[in-house]
Amino acid sequence: MNSISTNKTSNDAINIFLIGNNPIELSNIYEKLKEIKTKSYHAEIGFDLKTVYKKIMRFRPSCILIDDNLEEPYLKSLLGKLSSWSKTRDIPIAILKNSNYGESYLVGAQEFILKDGITSEALSRSILNSIRLRSMQKYLYTSYKKRQSQFLNFFSNN
Repeated sequence: MNSISTNKTSNDAINIFLIGNNPIELSNIYEKLKEIKTKSYHAEIGFDLKTVYKKIMRFRPSCILIDDNLEEPYLKSLLGKLSSWSKTRDIPIAILKNSNYGESYLVGAQEFILKDGITSEALSRSILNSIRLRSMQKYLYTSYKKRQSQFLNFFSNN
């Protein structure tokens, strides 16, 4: 299991979990995280896809980055499980993409990051955007659930 820590104090660190099967491409993303000066990131990489869920639970990431080089059926299954499992569904997911071509099976991701020419600043911005988006989605969902009966009563009376 690999881990990095950037220059800032570890109290401010954002935990990022990288999932993929290509060590060269993930090491490029890993290096980009180390170059970020505005935020502190701790990163772990999961290559062994059989143990990825245990590693995620132990590491408690703020965001999960998944390389789209994984086989389509596995990537689809992984996204479905991470998006629906109670222990991971609130963790934002960003897909690291090779091309801008959109695959319809990538449901559950908050952000898509094009790997070609990505800068460390753009990577940081994408990670922070996916965390904010997931947080907003969670807030809206819980607010709706709390007030669902009010909405139903309002619409049934009109």
